[in-house]
Amino acid sequence: MNMLQIVCLLVLLPFLLDACRRSALDKAALEDVLLWVGLTTLVFGILLLSSDMPEGISLKYSGAAFLALTVGYSRALLSMTLLLLITQSWADMGLILLIDALLPIWLMLVIVNLTRRFLPANPFVFLLGCGFFGLFIVYAVQQCAAVFLPALLAGELALDQLFSEQTGLRLLLAGGEATLEGMIITILVVYCPRAVMLFDDEFYLSRPM
Repeated sequence: MNMLQIVCLLVLLPFLLDACRRSALDKAALEDVLLWVGLTTLVFGILLLSSDMPEGISLKYSGAAFLALTVGYSRALLSMTLLLLITQSWADMGLILLIDALLPIWLMLVIVNLTRRFLPANPFVFLLGCGFFGLFIVYAVQQCAAVFLPALLAGELALDQLFSEQTGLRLLLAGGEATLEGMIITILVVYCPRAVMLFDDEFYLSRPM
């Protein structure tokens, strides 16, 4: 593990410690813990299905923003850290954790807060603004960061990477994952709203449309 990876891990460490403090496992209801474990296990199973394309792109499911919506920021960060430690190479773990865990989870939280602040308190705002478009924005940023950030840190970033075929394919992957997860979020909000922690019943359902 080189110095860059160590620096990335040191940047991540305070967020992980804060996530441990905020997860409040000692006060969590059994149902909430089971939902957390179940959703984390679901994402873990799908992560194992990743494959590589000839163009050098890994068809890798993320799930980070989905976990942020369902189990909350702190628990999602802990879950994704554990899953990435299990499924990814430790040699690049620092950068992987920043791009595939902290970045999408933090960005999803920002999008939810922005929609609550500036858009009407309507459940469709959450389902479309966060559950579909929000997820796509998060995964698009994450996919682009996976290409540009390592090249930038290595001093090899070129402008033509912005318009490369690889960038287009990564955005296509982001759209597919956002659509699938958006449908799952919609089903959970309708039939099991407790499974979507960032969906606030009092905010979205107790105010005039």
